[in-house]
Amino acid sequence: MKNWHKNKTWIILIISFILYCNFYINSGTAATLAPSASIDKELLKEEIQKIYNKRSEVFINGDLSSLPQYFDTSQRYGKWALEHEVQRVKYLRSWAYQRGIVFTNVNSSVLLYKTYTTKNGIRLSLKELYKFDYIYKDDEQPVTNSFGVGIRHTVDLVKKGDNWVIYTDWYTDCFEDGLKAYTGDIKEIDLSREEIYTMPNCPREIKTSYTGRYNRIKAAEYADKYSGASLQEGTDYKYNRKYKDFNGIGGDCTNYASQVLGDKEAGGLKFDGTWHCTYHPFGGGEGSRAFVNADAFRDYLVYSGKGHLIKKGDFKQVAIPTEAHPCGIVQKLELGDLICYAKGHDIDHFAVITAWDSHGYPLINSHTTDRYHVPWDLGWGDKNIFFHLVHIR
Repeated sequence: MKNWHKNKTWIILIISFILYCNFYINSGTAATLAPSASIDKELLKEEIQKIYNKRSEVFINGDLSSLPQYFDTSQRYGKWALEHEVQRVKYLRSWAYQRGIVFTNVNSSVLLYKTYTTKNGIRLSLKELYKFDYIYKDDEQPVTNSFGVGIRHTVDLVKKGDNWVIYTDWYTDCFEDGLKAYTGDIKEIDLSREEIYTMPNCPREIKTSYTGRYNRIKAAEYADKYSGASLQEGTDYKYNRKYKDFNGIGGDCTNYASQVLGDKEAGGLKFDGTWHCTYHPFGGGEGSRAFVNADAFRDYLVYSGKGHLIKKGDFKQVAIPTEAHPCGIVQKLELGDLICYAKGHDIDHFAVITAWDSHGYPLINSHTTDRYHVPWDLGWGDKNIFFHLVHIR
């Protein structure tokens, strides 16, 4: 079964690569791209930021009919981008409704890295930084909770009349594993038919000190500093250059979680012969297999004794209150503990507990799609998703 999952992953990657290459052949290959020195980058930044923010308003108002104007639907890549955005809106609104949450504001800012001219228009390499604000709708005095998400895009813009629109938009989506149940048609879902979860209201404050060899306070501070999507003032949205960045070559989530546990600036757990990182004079340190591979890291934590598996199960099994755990067993996680995300039996992702919201809902940080204080299950809505709750000793 493990080999099947790995082979399946390679098949998906190969198909994605073929589609991506086909896109480049049809829209201007890398060889024909030219840096757009004559293009006003600030103007382009304003244009794509405007499009992204108008698109994000639909998370709030649910007006799917307003989305097509921002996409070039005369060709398949624009249609795909539109359909994907419709799925995202449906998923996020459904997720929030089920938990008694209302999003009050969603906005995007853009870090524009490079611009190129193509035969169709302009290609942008950028990072989109989301800020999501939400409240619990039944609270008498609602408290605004906020979280950040950072997504890397390669987006092509073309002119339609006087306006720039999205020709195609390639990115790693933070909601990807929650979209399968939703269609891309322009039709609002009936939220009244959605299951509503009985979620506990268990406010929780972060302790100012912890005992033990694992420095939880510093681990969380490190996780925030290098999240890539921090809402803290003065952040540069960069990773720790002391370590190799695995984005684009398998994902950086496990590498980041290992840093949070073991870096001297962070949790400070001692390395050993299985779990360690080899540092280089000019950065780009490379970790062992257990340091950077999700399956190996999960097994190492559990079998080495550094971690204790509290529970593994689907969303209801770990989040819904029981007599034994009135706040849900997920509330047993402490600051700096880990959640391992599995697709069936295949370990896919790691995230670090860094905070709790006004109802005590655990919030996480992670890499690849960069997350800062994000509700722990957001984006993981498929029926085949299982959560492994790991307490660090």
